[in-house]
Formats: sequence, structure tokens, C-alpha cells
Amino acid sequence: MKIIFNFLSLCFAFLILILNNSGFAYGVSNVDWILLKENSDGKEWIDMGSIKVINADEITVLTKFLKNPKEPNDKEELSLYVMRINCNDKTYKDTSINGIPQFGSKWQTSNNDELIDVVIEKGCSEKINK
Repeated sequence: MKIIFNFLSLCFAFLILILNNSGFAYGVSNVDWILLKENSDGKEWIDMGSIKVINADEITVLTKFLKNPKEPNDKEELSLYVMRINCNDKTYKDTSINGIPQFGSKWQTSNNDELIDVVIEKGCSEKINK
């Protein structure tokens, strides 16, 4: 039984070494935050160094959103999002929120949210320039 456990442990360690792809890790390189827009909802930044082309239509990008408090006693809320954006149809889905993977997230439109619209516009325009 101990031999089987050791074998499985060795296989698991081997898989981790093979499947470890540090290219997916955001924050490995310098972060280049650019403030895109500020409105009554809050502030939206994009990390220009995080824009990655997935295919001809899609990119991923790291964004930061600082939500303005609605009530005087509320605190500002800072959230980090990894967004996958389809530049052709201007849709997006959050693949990670504050470092937590969002498995099964659905493609959606911005519903005229100007902060999301500016992220889509800037990210897709940078994809063209790369």
C-alpha cells in the first residue's frame, strides 16, 4: 500500500512540474496601470502589460476597479478582474475576480457601462497595435 501511495505522489509531483506554466501568472512582470475613466461609479484602470492575444478575435486583460462608496459610512472597494474580451462583437467575461477563477462565466455585453466599454475599446485598440 505504501508503494502505491509513493508512486501516486511521485506521479502527482511530476504532473505539477509538467503542467506548471508560469506564462499564465499575472504580475510576474512590471504592472503598467493606466487610469482609463472616472465617473460616479468609480475609477477603472487597465494594466497595459497584461494584454494578451488569444486568437484573432479575443484578448485577455487585467483591470482594476475602485468602487465609490454609495453611503457616507461605506468604504471604497478595490477589485481586480481578468477579463476575456471578444473584440469583434464587443462582449466580455470575467475569468478571475480578485484572484478567484470564475469557472463557467458567460459572455455578456457591457449594458452601456461606460467603464467596461472603455476597457473593451482600449484593450482591443492595443491588440491591433501589437
